[in-house]
Amino acid sequence: MSKTTTSGRKPARRVAVAAPVAAVPGASAIDVAYERIYAAIIDHSLPPGARLVENRLCEIFGLGRTRVRQVLQKLASERLVTLLPNRGAIVTLPTVQEALDIFEARRLIEPAIVARFVEKASRADLQRIRDHLQKEKAAAKRNDRRMAIRLSGEFHLIIAECAGNATLLELLRELVSRSSLIIAVYQEAATTCCPPDEHQELVSALEKRSPDAAQHMLHHLDHVLADLRLQEPAAPGVDLLAVLGEPA
Repeated sequence: MSKTTTSGRKPARRVAVAAPVAAVPGASAIDVAYERIYAAIIDHSLPPGARLVENRLCEIFGLGRTRVRQVLQKLASERLVTLLPNRGAIVTLPTVQEALDIFEARRLIEPAIVARFVEKASRADLQRIRDHLQKEKAAAKRNDRRMAIRLSGEFHLIIAECAGNATLLELLRELVSRSSLIIAVYQEAATTCCPPDEHQELVSALEKRSPDAAQHMLHHLDHVLADLRLQEPAAPGVDLLAVLGEPA
């Protein structure tokens, strides 16, 4: 059962991971494996198409094959991992059509979320968005692309959480996760995934509770999509231990 806040809202999954997952008190071995793989996929350490070899994951996390499969099944239910019959698991490799479909869905959902935010957001919600934007700007200034990608996805989820519709939040969580995979595959490395200046324009519109805020979101999503090079990619190779092993 999903946890809720005292206000009755479901909290958004944090795209950014503030500390190594193994340090989280009370986390089970399965939780640790899931969160570490999830974070590695979202921040693009594990790129789309990377093979997730069960034996290797068992060694890395000290888990049996049954538990590793439980982790992979959970990730597959969120469409971050694809299970291939008799071939194991890979990080989901989105097609060009899937990329177009995901952004079409976001164009339908996020303006409605922004409209709800404008109507319902408190001063604390607005301050939360401002504070988060400052983190984005700091990551961009130090050219920390991985953190910028994490924070930009979380920016959209925070707006959805503050808007107060749990169903829209859950839908957007999946779309943002899948968008991160799409960006990993189709965006040039030198391109900023969500330009902080566009997020700044959106925050300014939210602060003014402007009816144009939803249009700012549409413009932003269209810009992100336009920056993608939509050509079918090749699957990469990756060293699972280097990505998923315990931090030094």
